Amino acid sequence: MNRESFAPTEVLDIHCTGFDQDPSSLLQRAMEKIVPTMQDLPFYRRDIACFCPKFTLYENQWLGALLTPWTLSLVVLPGPGQQWENRTVGDKLVLRLPYKDLVFTVSHLDDIPQYLSCSLQSPLDPSLTAEQAEKLAKDCLYMMLSLPVKQKTPDLGKRNIFKALAD
Repeated sequence: MNRESFAPTEVLDIHCTGFDQDPSSLLQRAMEKIVPTMQDLPFYRRDIACFCPKFTLYENQWLGALLTPWTLSLVVLPGPGQQWENRTVGDKLVLRLPYKDLVFTVSHLDDIPQYLSCSLQSPLDPSLTAEQAEKLAKDCLYMMLSLPVKQKTPDLGKRNIFKALAD
């Protein structure tokens, strides 16, 4: 994954060691612990549970989706044998995924020293059912690892071909 940094806010003095096994259940439990602190949000969805479909190793990093009663996000955690450098909470990184480049934010939970998150939907669409929201989380992860299929049709006219060669 290619990265670009933005402005920092609070440096973590924590070493973040990679996860040898899929960390989706660990992240889900960590988010479930903070649910009580989020229940007063006006857009909190009591009908939606925290959910993390199985994560996927991508370029030796764990890539996953995270659904909570207040947001849907993509997340990245260090993979097996990885040692992430200390980063600043709130720092922004651009990661190049097969589908497109996305901006991720450096995040922290008590049980997970450092992870990257990219909000896809916050607040959640009020018309989503719990079942639809879980399916959307799975579909978003699948889509982020899919190659884009929409391509411009090239203009193969002689003038355009010769112009392209001249550029």
